[in-house]
Amino acid sequence: MGHVGSSKDANKPNINDFDLEDDYTLDTEMEDIDLDEDPSTNSEILNELNPDAIKFFCKKASVMFFDEYGLISHQINSYNQFISSGLQEAFNSFGDLTVNPDFNPSKKGDSEHYRYATVKFGNVTLDRPKFWCGEGNAQELKMLPRHARLQRMTYASKMKVDVQVQVYIPKKVRSDKFKTGKEEYIDKEIIMDEKREITIGRLPVMVMSDLCWMSEVEKRDCEFDHGGYFLIKGAEKIFIAQEQIFLKRLWVSNIPYWAVAFKSQMKRNRMVVKLVENSTYEGIKNGEKMLTVYFLSVEIPVWILFFALGVTSDKEIVDLIDYEEEDGRVHNILLASILEADEKCKTFRRGKNALLFVEERVKGVQYPPIESIDECLNIYVFPSIKGLKRKARYLAYMVKVLLLAYTGRRKTDNRDDFRNKRLELAGELLEREIKVHFAHARKRMGKALQRDLYGDRDVRQIEHYLDASIITNGLQRAFSTGAWTHPFKRMERISGVVATLGRTNPLQTMAELRRTRQQVQYTGKVGDARYP
Repeated sequence: MGHVGSSKDANKPNINDFDLEDDYTLDTEMEDIDLDEDPSTNSEILNELNPDAIKFFCKKASVMFFDEYGLISHQINSYNQFISSGLQEAFNSFGDLTVNPDFNPSKKGDSEHYRYATVKFGNVTLDRPKFWCGEGNAQELKMLPRHARLQRMTYASKMKVDVQVQVYIPKKVRSDKFKTGKEEYIDKEIIMDEKREITIGRLPVMVMSDLCWMSEVEKRDCEFDHGGYFLIKGAEKIFIAQEQIFLKRLWVSNIPYWAVAFKSQMKRNRMVVKLVENSTYEGIKNGEKMLTVYFLSVEIPVWILFFALGVTSDKEIVDLIDYEEEDGRVHNILLASILEADEKCKTFRRGKNALLFVEERVKGVQYPPIESIDECLNIYVFPSIKGLKRKARYLAYMVKVLLLAYTGRRKTDNRDDFRNKRLELAGELLEREIKVHFAHARKRMGKALQRDLYGDRDVRQIEHYLDASIITNGLQRAFSTGAWTHPFKRMERISGVVATLGRTNPLQTMAELRRTRQQVQYTGKVGDARYP
């Protein structure tokens, strides 16, 4: 009969008896392992190790992993990245705001010139959540998550931005043409130049993020509260991770036709190279295919676009495509593409005729871009690639990928595969929403500032024109109603982005904090099988 409290496992080492700093740990058993040995000996190494040591190592590693990262760190890390750099990048993406006068002669006043204004937004800073004590006491106290819950307030921080406002009169100044190359240039006569730090709105703070007071205290409001949610008017709101298609890659498809697509959130940045049926040419088999490219709402032969991008000969285009395999189908496709380009524009190889052909097509659509054709090629055709030669090289790579897929040497892409998906988390969703409200605030500010640019009126401080409640109320409304900005369509909003956190039991809470949402078409079709 054994002693009281003994068991059949009494001789086995207890998990609590191990210490990573002791000599008993894995160091003594793994010091003879050579990491450069053949991988086939891994099973032999594991057989030589003590099973209890392996069990201890796995349990200790898993506990350390979840203590360090947890189950909802993806949302908290995304929010931390947004407040550290994403918010500043969102403001910088708008650039300077130039306010032109109304050009109304009756309101010009005594001045001979119209006044202009530029507004520059600089560094953005965020304060920790605080609340105002009330009238007669200007002191601000710390706002903790429990205060927002009990008082039904929004747990948010002030957003402050450095703003520079310049009011000036443009004047033409004559110069020495031999020194400057111009007979005259536009100079600014600055009337007012003011720099201020203003409050532009309030940003909801995620609990347990770097902005939250709970991230630095030793004793939290609740020991089992992992954060990852927002407090909007006392209600706990969470983001549902949005499953989106991966844009930073080329997409090859064969339904409804063979094509390779360069996708982007902006419609004008998208480009599709297609294989389409051609009519019968002399020497070409009937039903053969040719290459066309669709961009800026027009479809033109891809060969003409190559010459518009600076390529000088057909041989150079073939060398850029660099299709190494000898295949008659590919030769027929390239030949048919050249004949199609010759039929559309016989002189596209001479001078800038190819560029003029593209300009005629692009400017002939219902809503043509206001930029010149050179600016369109630089801005809208592969915007992340600089230089026309590099753009032509990437276009040739798109053609090569399409030809490889058409001849069976490359697989087409499955848009439902998990490897082709990405998740939009708190940082991306907040950046998308705040851009919409900041653009609205800028537009309202420009119209209000324009009225004070007349000669008989004075320009007041920038707080008078910039309404901080637009961003604050807009974000609160989006969290409360759940109607979020559409990722592609600016005038539409989508549901299913924000939800109220359930607190029935800890398992439900953790499951809702890790929820994701798949984008389903209006027809209800989910798509093909989804592979891990």
